[in-house]
Order: sequence, then structure tokens, then C-alpha cells
Amino acid sequence: MEPIVDLGSFRKSLAKRVALAALQIRLNVGGRSDDPAFTFVEFNQLDSAREGCAVCSLDMTAEPHKWKEAIEKSLSEIRKLGVYGVTMGEMERYASSLMTDGEQLAAQGDRISHGDQLSYLMETIANGHTFMSPEQSYIMTAKALSSLTIEEVNNAAAELCSHVTSLKDGEKSLSGPVIAVACVPKGVSEDDPAYCDEESLVKAIYDGCQIEVEPEEDVVVPFTLLPEDKLASAMEANPPVWLGGQFSDGTPNTAPDTITRPFTLRRLGNGIRVGVAYNSHESQRGHLRLVAPGGRDAEKRLGFKKGSMSIGARTMQEGGAFGPWTREQVELFCVDHLLMVEINCSEESITVDFVFPTNNVGNTGFGDDVQLGITGTESVMQIVREIIVGFKWEEDALGRSKSSFRTTHETLLKNLENVSTERIMEAMTANDDR
Repeated sequence: MEPIVDLGSFRKSLAKRVALAALQIRLNVGGRSDDPAFTFVEFNQLDSAREGCAVCSLDMTAEPHKWKEAIEKSLSEIRKLGVYGVTMGEMERYASSLMTDGEQLAAQGDRISHGDQLSYLMETIANGHTFMSPEQSYIMTAKALSSLTIEEVNNAAAELCSHVTSLKDGEKSLSGPVIAVACVPKGVSEDDPAYCDEESLVKAIYDGCQIEVEPEEDVVVPFTLLPEDKLASAMEANPPVWLGGQFSDGTPNTAPDTITRPFTLRRLGNGIRVGVAYNSHESQRGHLRLVAPGGRDAEKRLGFKKGSMSIGARTMQEGGAFGPWTREQVELFCVDHLLMVEINCSEESITVDFVFPTNNVGNTGFGDDVQLGITGTESVMQIVREIIVGFKWEEDALGRSKSSFRTTHETLLKNLENVSTERIMEAMTANDDR
């Protein structure tokens, strides 16, 4: 472990976080390709007080017959980062994200529970770091990022990935353990692609480290999904207006300019009902839920195949191409603006949940040279608009959706507790197909 006790060591830790963020996004984007090698992958580096050292870990799950491909793909991405580093676009993107994270944490500093503060304090002291309050951490983050260079980030990336890059023939070897653990199906014959033993696992790791890699190409990420001229014409054609809230349960209607508690209930000019509530415990954070009536219950009423609504909702989650933008560009737009999107299907409705910052995000530059991006609220509204009017259905997203449900079902059958719950539910609902 390297103690974080001054500005230099703190800047190096931020360089590692930028490199880790770049690698994780690359792996996530690769996991959403037409034929993904893995269903889950995560690379991380943590200071472990229990082990008394810094631990790098690569965790992944894959279809049994694709385990070799998953190892090759993930190791190639790690080697690519270690050899060529990050692009300038990635450097600006993830450094800006660190700055926004620090700002939000500082805004919530007086609302962190005592238990969380104590746990963080104990971990910091055990690892030999200097303890800082959220406000102090934000100030130091701003100072460190203002002088952080891409060379420092690339050096940190080379150090993070050295245990993988050193396994290539001709590279300088490193001392220290490299531990690989594989969990595979039982009873697989040796001629089956899913077969894995110690020898084949070591060979797959070695072969994966011999693959030549090319530098990452920078992706052009849109600053905004909706150009100013298009927004202006839309507002001219459909002037925004608030309408009062109307209710069918006897509740008195509310005026469009009235703020009520705990919820302010209104309607947009197009009839969409809106409910807004203020939460003082979520500084600079917002949560938006878009609810469309229907859900699994609509499958029988509309004559759809069983499970089609759930698969469709999951396909939307796995996809993400809007208008002229590709799925990768939209994903990176969400990363730039710290947006989290989750689409689910229940018995009664399809829900789209968003978590977003309310301050300016997607900024470029630091200090006096900073150029503010749009607010997180505006960016999430752009995503909502594109989901409603410009969403593109993709065949590969449908394949990943079906694969996800198949994996979930297989996992369910292998867990005694989950299978028991399933059997009880079947008995209680008279084997209802839903």
C-alpha cells in the first residue's frame, strides 16, 4: 500500500481512479457487444488492511463454453490500458466525474451517518492514509486535478496492469503472486469447450497475454443529445405549460401554481401527470421515475406472447441507441453526466428509473479554465425524450435480454432457497404462468 499523506500521493491515487474508471467502462462496453464474451466483468484495485497490501482483482462470469474467450477479451483490455494508457477524451471524462463526485459528497457531508463516518475513519487509519472530511477532500481533489497530466494517468495505468502485461513473452517479469480461481460445471468431458482444469486455465491466461493489442480509439461523445435549434423549434411548436392536478378519488384538484406537501401534483400540457417531492437528504441528487401502465398484466389482454413485456423492458435496458447516436455514444453520455438508468417490468407497469445530479456535469477543464456542461436535470430529460420518441430496437440487445433471463433461470434452479421459494409460489398461485 502507498499511504496518501500529501498532495503528491493524493494526485497519484486520483490518477489510478481515472485509469480504473476508463478500464471498467471499456470492459462494460465490450460486454454489450453483438456476441459478448462475458455476462459480468469488473476490475478493481483496493487497499486491503486485512491483507496489508493493495489487491488488484478481476472478477467475471461467462457462459461455460465461452470461458476462454472471456479471459482473452478481459486480459487484452487490461494489457491495452497498461501498454497504451488512456485517451485524452477518457482523461477529461473521468477526471470531470471525480470532480463532480467530490462536489456532491461535500454537499452531503453533514448528512453522512455516524456509522459510515466511523467505518471510513477506521479504514483510512488502518491503511495509513490521512483522514479528510468531505469538504477537505473536495478542495484537495480540485487542487490535484488542476495539475494532473495524462502522463501521470498513463504511468498509474501501467503500474495497475503490470501483473498482466509482465506475463507476455519478452516483458520484464514481476515478483509476487498471481492467483486464479475458476468455478466451472461438474461432469464436463475433456473434449467439451466448457471443460476447465488447472492446466487449461493457466494456458488460457498465458495465451491471452500474448495477443497483440492496438491503442484505443477515442469515441466522439455528444455534448448534448438535443441541438439548440431543434429544442427551440420544439418549444415553439409545443409551448411548455403547467396544468393543474386532477384526481378521480375525491381529492380536490390543485392549481398549476400551487406547491403542496408532501407531493406537488401537476400535469404537463400533453396530459402527462407529474408528482414532485423534495428530499433534504439528497443534496445535488435527483430521482425520476417514468411509469407506463401495462406490464405483465397487459400480455394476456393485448394477445402478446408470455414474457414478451419483461423481455422487451430488458431489451431496452440492454440497448440504448437514440436518433443519430450509437449505443456506445449514449452510454458514454450517461457516464459523462453521471446518469443511472434502470428499466423494469412489473405486473402492473413498465418503470424507467433515473438517478442524476442536479448541478452542472460534463464539464471540461478545471479552475479558471472550466467550461460548464449542461445540468444533470437537463441531460436526464433529454434521455427521457429520446426513449419516448427516438428509441432504436436492436437485434443484439434482444439476444442479450434473452440470455440474461436464461442465466437467471439457471441460477435459480441451482439455489436451494430460491427453488424452494419458487415451488411455494407455484403452489400458492395455482401454477399461474406469470
